[in-house]
Amino acid sequence: MDSIQSALNWTSNMTWNGKHPTVHLIENIYPKGITVSSSELQSFQQIWNPSFSLPKWDVSIIPP
Repeated sequence: MDSIQSALNWTSNMTWNGKHPTVHLIENIYPKGITVSSSELQSFQQIWNPSFSLPKWDVSIIPP
């Protein structure tokens, strides 16, 4: 890939289970060290299904 546009085109043409992703270029710089409170995180963890092979890094999110 030789440009941002070619990377965006490539990623927007991928499919997973027959669905195409929505791809956006985000140029913001996000500050490091931002954390979420444990109580706020708990509400999201209820819909996370961790991977058995990569439990720390890979989750599926199943909406209610």
